[in-house]
Amino acid sequence: MDEYSRAGAREAYRRLMREKPEWFCNHPRGGITIVTSDAEVELASVQAGQYRKAHGLVEMDLRPGVLARDAYMTVVRDAVRFPDGSYGLYNRIIESSPVAVLPLLRGRSVMMKVFRHGLRDWSLEFPRGGCDDGESYEASAIRELKEEIGAKTLRLIPLGEFTPGGSSLSIRAHLFGAEIEGIGCGDALEGIEEVRAMEVVEVEHSISSGEIIDGFSLALFTRARLANLI
Repeated sequence: MDEYSRAGAREAYRRLMREKPEWFCNHPRGGITIVTSDAEVELASVQAGQYRKAHGLVEMDLRPGVLARDAYMTVVRDAVRFPDGSYGLYNRIIESSPVAVLPLLRGRSVMMKVFRHGLRDWSLEFPRGGCDDGESYEASAIRELKEEIGAKTLRLIPLGEFTPGGSSLSIRAHLFGAEIEGIGCGDALEGIEEVRAMEVVEVEHSISSGEIIDGFSLALFTRARLANLI
């Protein structure tokens, strides 16, 4: 069976539901409900095609199921029932659990200039990355600081959760502040060009000028300010 065919995508979806049932939970208070019976999945695909046609949208791909999957992310197209009772298809991008960390070196925030492939541009950010299998959020944060900026962590401070957008992104990141002992060189493999410690006013200027546009970094800075870490 071709994994990219309609039947292949559907079968991969069934396997994923067995492997990761927590990805397919419906909320007890309703909302947009994932449907899984063959009849409802087919109805969702038909109604999605009708909606696209009526609104002049592309009708060429109406496969429900797993569209792509690798070690870093999974792209699924769920069959869903909307709150008004109609059916349709909804894409989701599911990433491995991310962490993001605001490092503090003697009161200064440590940022890095990194090339982001999705933007096709350089970005000034705080370190972040995904958890390895079986790794705790805390262990992942400490590892990312070591790998990305060569820093030894002295203390971690939890700063809550963050999502860069919950419409199609299934990303719930864990945020931390971290007191560190020092910094080293950036990881060239990760596209990190520069690592630098910045005063609060410098970070604020970079935000107000539009140099910092990364959502994780903006959330980290806000949470750290509210927690009186900076």
